[in-house]
Amino acid sequence: MKSDEAQLVEACLKGDQRAYRRLYERYAKQMYVVCLRYSQNTAEAEDSLHDGFIKVFETLHRLKNRDALQSWIRTIMVNTAVNNSMRGMRTTDKEPDREMVSDNYEESEKIYDELDSWYLLEAIAELPKQYRLVFNLVEVEGYGTEEVAQRLGIAEVTVRSNLHRAKKQLMERLKNYRKK
Repeated sequence: MKSDEAQLVEACLKGDQRAYRRLYERYAKQMYVVCLRYSQNTAEAEDSLHDGFIKVFETLHRLKNRDALQSWIRTIMVNTAVNNSMRGMRTTDKEPDREMVSDNYEESEKIYDELDSWYLLEAIAELPKQYRLVFNLVEVEGYGTEEVAQRLGIAEVTVRSNLHRAKKQLMERLKNYRKK
């Protein structure tokens, strides 16, 4: 017996327009949130969502494991949003700060425990674009720094430096949140 996702893919591949609509309606909201994470504003996120679903529908025939539809769509959305976000963005390979990473994990855990998740999302969204991209790809999506460097076309040392700076800025914002 085929799963609901596999049946939906089969219907789309047969050209059923209602199936296309169901697929879009099932995943659009959560994929919009994914796109928003990588976007400068809602208009850019909407463009990424639109572009991503076009890619989904154009390449649906390539999906091998039909039960993995959601993760496959998510991968396409992340890639599309990153590409759209990088348009016009100049990256430079600067030497990282020579400061030591002094992560106080106990303090971080206390802050995260007390934190409103919406504030965290807002704090991430306020990071400079290059920091936000790297932070989301490494910390949210789970990619390694080497993979992110290849994906973004920058040196791995730049990825590590941007990740460090993103975490540092987030910690400052979170400490300020805790004081309020």
